[in-house]
Amino acid sequence: MEAMARPYIAVVLAFLISVLAPSLAGPRLRRLAREELTPGLRPRRQWAISGASVTLSIVLPLLLLARGSSEVAAVAALAVMGGTAGLLNDILALSRIVLLLMAFAIAAAGVSLGLVIGEVKPPFTTQMVQLGPWALPVSVFWMLAVAYAVVLLRRLPRLAPGVVAMVSATLAIAALSVGPSGSASMAGAMGFIVVAGASGALRRDYPALGSSAHWAMGFALAGITIVGMLKNTAFLVLGVPLLALGVPVGETTYAMIYRVGRGRQGLALGQRWELLHETLIRSGLNPRRTTLLFHLATLYLCAVALALVRMVEVTFLVKSAILLVSLAIGFALFFMLARIWSEPLDTADDRVAMLGVPLARIDMEAALARVDQFVQERSPHMVVTSDTPSIVRAQDDAEYQEIVRGADMVTADGRGVVWMARVLGLPVRERVSGVDLVERICERAEQKGYSVYLLGALPGVADEVAQRLRTRCPGLRVAGADHGYFTPEEEPKVVQRIAEAKPDILFVALGAPRQEKWIRRHMDDLRVPVALGVGGAFDVLAGRVRRAPKWMQRAGLEWLYRVAQQPRRLLRVWALPRLVWMALWEALRRRS
Repeated sequence: MEAMARPYIAVVLAFLISVLAPSLAGPRLRRLAREELTPGLRPRRQWAISGASVTLSIVLPLLLLARGSSEVAAVAALAVMGGTAGLLNDILALSRIVLLLMAFAIAAAGVSLGLVIGEVKPPFTTQMVQLGPWALPVSVFWMLAVAYAVVLLRRLPRLAPGVVAMVSATLAIAALSVGPSGSASMAGAMGFIVVAGASGALRRDYPALGSSAHWAMGFALAGITIVGMLKNTAFLVLGVPLLALGVPVGETTYAMIYRVGRGRQGLALGQRWELLHETLIRSGLNPRRTTLLFHLATLYLCAVALALVRMVEVTFLVKSAILLVSLAIGFALFFMLARIWSEPLDTADDRVAMLGVPLARIDMEAALARVDQFVQERSPHMVVTSDTPSIVRAQDDAEYQEIVRGADMVTADGRGVVWMARVLGLPVRERVSGVDLVERICERAEQKGYSVYLLGALPGVADEVAQRLRTRCPGLRVAGADHGYFTPEEEPKVVQRIAEAKPDILFVALGAPRQEKWIRRHMDDLRVPVALGVGGAFDVLAGRVRRAPKWMQRAGLEWLYRVAQQPRRLLRVWALPRLVWMALWEALRRRS
């Protein structure tokens, strides 16, 4: 009974030590540990507190679990040696060559303690292959690679604890999924101990982690990966650890490729490598979002790894295909999120070209000011609210694209348009939707005495909208309202009624591209200072279609809410993946 409860006790102990140790260090040391990093002794004290806390949170529970298990004792020894070496680096600021020699000595000690990759199972085979004399160098190299990958995460605050926690949980679950085995159960228990120890360091006020914590976590994780390399499938042997370690491995790989690309070949042990997250921060992504992005990437890769582990009966070829597709999707998502969350480079131009569509770089207030200017000029102006289907349609319809390019103002009507503009590196910061624009223009029209005319939607809808707008803006002058279901024979009379009413602003809700083509065709006859295509805005303003909650609008899910209410709009959803694909392809093409 005691043996069965020991892993659970060890996991709880790991979390408690990690969370509570900095708080028990004493008021003065705790205050020093939470101050901003400055050169000198204070950072060393800060790193010592956090390093000792994380190292103890891993080592002590492992020692509690180590009775009768040489593998667990070996991993605990690795964590102790790693934490001690990292602490020396925090205090003495050792050179990279000295650090490499220390890491090599720790990995060699781990091999001498029995942490050896003795055999592997290649793809398409059913038997294990003995590594023979290659076992020792392969094991040393593997431990160095895993530990160094974790140590590289040190440069971004709170990145390493989150990544290590998710990777350790993935390895633990994968090990426990293969069935009853002494190594499997031990690898699982050790994995969850490291999860608990790393999770405690995710507290926002936790002291900044130095080398000690990262070296302890890195070498402990390296030992667990070797214990978890079970005689099951080729994917479990290498696939799960590599996938789970995707973020730190990606950081290392990027650093190497970046150096080669800059003409700096060789190991260059005395020089500092620029990592992927540092490049993202330099390109405009703030550190907090960079950490979140890498945590999401780790979570995605770990989920893919666990999904493949569950596919026991699936052949290696099918697993490889699934893996390649998953990695391609993951790369696309990572790239797009990095671009969306980054601050794009500013430009002096008042509009930018997005896949041939000239989007105005304005917010709602600037758009209203532009409408005021158009009304004062009295000459005909055309305004287009360009949502996702409109951007895509402009790629297929040459006439529509020409009309949009000739418009006086084109706003980004949709969160998806704004996001994909950011993927392309365009400084489009805010959506200006048709519904919001109609409401705000009417409020402005009431203040300035402008008259408006409503054209479009089903019979009766425009009248309902007019009534609601008068209720909301009592002083609003509505020059007229007509439905959009007129025949070609009736069209000249509609144009004549609008021209005779002489409105300052005309709202046209005929749906794109019909409304834009209709406005362009009759601009000279209408003689309206501002003609604005607003799509389905009238149905929303009349209350026939409810608008999505604010949180769905902010999350870019307004289209999903509309489809739930109007299933016939489902075909329009196809425009979203097309826009994503076109934006991603164009962004990658520009980078190349």
